[in-house]
Amino acid sequence: MAYFLGIDGGNSKTHALVVDEQGHPSGFCAGGGSDFQEVGLDKAKAVWAETIRGALDQAGLDLEDVTSMCFCLAGADLPEDYQILQKTAKSIAFPAKVTVKNDTIAALRAGLHATSFGVTVVVGTGFNAAGRGKDGQEVILPGLGYLSGDYGGGRWMGRQIIRAVMRAWDGRGPATALRQAVLEVMGVTDELALIRVLRQDGAQNRILNLVPLLFDIASQGDAVAKLLLTCLGEEVGLTAGVIIRRLALEDEAVPVILSTSVYRGKGSLFLTVIRAALQRAAPKAYILIPDFIPVVGAALEALTASGVDGSSGLLTTLRRELAVRYPALLYPQVPDESWVQV
Repeated sequence: MAYFLGIDGGNSKTHALVVDEQGHPSGFCAGGGSDFQEVGLDKAKAVWAETIRGALDQAGLDLEDVTSMCFCLAGADLPEDYQILQKTAKSIAFPAKVTVKNDTIAALRAGLHATSFGVTVVVGTGFNAAGRGKDGQEVILPGLGYLSGDYGGGRWMGRQIIRAVMRAWDGRGPATALRQAVLEVMGVTDELALIRVLRQDGAQNRILNLVPLLFDIASQGDAVAKLLLTCLGEEVGLTAGVIIRRLALEDEAVPVILSTSVYRGKGSLFLTVIRAALQRAAPKAYILIPDFIPVVGAALEALTASGVDGSSGLLTTLRRELAVRYPALLYPQVPDESWVQV
């Protein structure tokens, strides 16, 4: 029996999953963030090694039992990054075959079942996007924040929420129900106290906790929250449309895979805005909300790298057994996804 291992290494977490050539999952491990540009290469390497070892131990396997590993990593942005990461990954995965890709590819592959081509826009801690064409060509944005022209992601959304609250406080912006919700989540009583909290070392990481508030407050009709969500939705649709055009898929029924938990936020506004933007860019494109989380896509990429066909039978086995052994690796199903079709 051949075994394959996928690693999804992001800003806030790292996952490793072992599957065999028939799609049976046998080992999973979760670790901390491993973007080497954030935590340093030595720390990232230690996290990858730890999560790989944890997944293999659970599966009762050794490194020598693994045919192929695919590392889908945040921080794999520029060509020189791949050189560093490929060398480092090989040093901890030997003797397995090693493939290094950007973490957006894990999210993309997690939803690519009905077609071999598609696009994904990842709204996580940061913002990035990728696509794969009918000929296998991959387009991946650098995903370096403002350095590469991006806005979006949890950090960006959290800062926009804070900005809106502060502008309402000093009179430069309209009143918003975000104010009370933010103060409660941050555990303060007024805006001055909020400023003082956010000036503390490391405290700004807490603004990621504000993102669900944006969906909650927007669903209640708050104009400021709705505007922020609309802005982000337009950016997601614009970004997906750009990659679709670069891959010459404008006239294809191309899936746009939206895999992160942000896309399951409360209310329909966000996906409605994205849908409208896609309609303008590629009339046959459609939104796909996958059931696999990205690490499953990384494991499927490891299978593909060794020539294993990810057939519908393999995917059925994988989905069925994940539901029993590792249900956390499956996203909750959206009650009614039919309306998101473009």
